[in-house]
Amino acid sequence: MKDLDVAIEAAKESGKILMKYFNKNVKSEKKADNSPVTIADKESERKIVSIIKKYFPGHNFLCEEFEYEKTNSPYKWIIDPLDGTRNFVRGNSIFGSFIALEKDGKIIAGAVNIPAMNIFAYASLGNGAFINGKKAKVSGVSELKGAYLSFGDIKNFLKDYNNRFTKLVDSCDFNRGYGDALHYLLLAQGSLDIAMEFVKPWDIAALKIIIEEAGGKVTNLQGNDTIYSGHCVATNGKLHNKVLEICDWFGNTLRAQHKNKAILRLPDERKRGAKHKNLRDVPWNARLKASSEQKGR
Repeated sequence: MKDLDVAIEAAKESGKILMKYFNKNVKSEKKADNSPVTIADKESERKIVSIIKKYFPGHNFLCEEFEYEKTNSPYKWIIDPLDGTRNFVRGNSIFGSFIALEKDGKIIAGAVNIPAMNIFAYASLGNGAFINGKKAKVSGVSELKGAYLSFGDIKNFLKDYNNRFTKLVDSCDFNRGYGDALHYLLLAQGSLDIAMEFVKPWDIAALKIIIEEAGGKVTNLQGNDTIYSGHCVATNGKLHNKVLEICDWFGNTLRAQHKNKAILRLPDERKRGAKHKNLRDVPWNARLKASSEQKGR
C-alpha cells in the first residue's frame, strides 16, 4: 500500500475518533509544557500509529503525545493526533488530525482531516495537493499591498517582534488571525496569501507539503527550509522573500555582516558607549541604518 494511501486511511479513522468525543464535555489535563491533552488526543494517536505500523512496522514516529522506539529506517511519520485541542474542548470546529511522512529530512506525503468542518486535504511529493477532492493552487498575488495575511500566536509576535510584525500588517491589504490548520489550507487554495505562527514539527509537517504541492512555500522566519525551529511562515511563493525582507525577523542582515558577534551600537549610542543587549530591542529600520554606517567605518 502506498504511503499516501496509508496516511489518508489513518487520518479518516482518526477523524471518527475525534468526532466521537467532540461536544461530549471531554475533560482536559495539562501536560508538562502546560498545553492541554484529552482522551481524544491519546486514542487518536494510538489508532493512527497502529494503522501505520500494520503496513510499515519498521518506520520511525515523531508524535505529540507518546514516544516510540527508534529504528534505523530513513522514514519518519510526524503526527499530531488532535491539532487544536483547546478549540476541541471549547466546542470550536477548527481542530483535526495531521499525518506526514518524512524521508531523509524531506516531507514526501501528508494528510489533514478537519472532520467537524468536513475538510480533508492531502498531498504527495510531485503529485499535487488536493482539498476535498479538488486540486489546490495558491494565489497569484505578487505585491504585499494586495495580500491577505493570517497569523496565530499573536501574543508572541507582539512580545518579541512587535515593530517588524506591525510593519508587515501595515503593508498588507487585509489580515485575520485564523491560526491552526485553517489558514494554511486557505492559503493552499488561494483564499489568502501569507500565514505565520509558532509551531511544533507535528503542527506544520503535513501542511507544509500540501502548501508546497499547491505552489506555495514554507520556511521558518529566517527563511530556512525546516519544520524544527519552532516558527514558520507560509506564503504563495511570490511573496515569500518580500515578507522575510520587510520583517528581517532575526536581524539576518546584521548577523551576516557581524560574524564576529560584535555588539551592535546605534549611531547616537556609540558616542555614549551604550550597548544593546538584544537586537530584537532595536527597531528594524534603525538596525539597518546602523548596519550601513558600521559597514562604512
